[in-house]
Amino acid sequence: MLELEKVCESNLNQYKEYEKAYETDLKEYQSRIYPSETAEKLCWYHIKCDNNYIGAVWLEKETENDFAVLGVFISDEAYRNKGIGTEAINKLLKNDLQTIGTEKAVLRVRENNKRAVACYNKIGFKETKKYIKNGIEVIEMTLIQK
Repeated sequence: MLELEKVCESNLNQYKEYEKAYETDLKEYQSRIYPSETAEKLCWYHIKCDNNYIGAVWLEKETENDFAVLGVFISDEAYRNKGIGTEAINKLLKNDLQTIGTEKAVLRVRENNKRAVACYNKIGFKETKKYIKNGIEVIEMTLIQK
């Protein structure tokens, strides 16, 4: 069973485990595993499955933007390719996109992360831009939820 648990002071130490996974396994797919420190609005959750912390998902928004940025990762490889990321993102968007003050979510994904791109397409994100940053091919994708 999937659960989103708000990240707070009492469970923030769980991120130490995610950091280990980031260094050994996620770095080739993720540029970061923490929300922006400058976000003025933030909805940030641990993804829990079968009572295990397996990753995180968040929406962050700057006041001047008309969109929220989505961040997500599954750190535990045993839980990848099972639809959990899709379910977590859908739950987050349904519960928090309007709460954060927008109908528009944007994400950036490495072009070589085919599994993630397929997940985002399934949810309804559409490619809006491609570019290269620090030698990495990036796709920007947008979803407008009405």
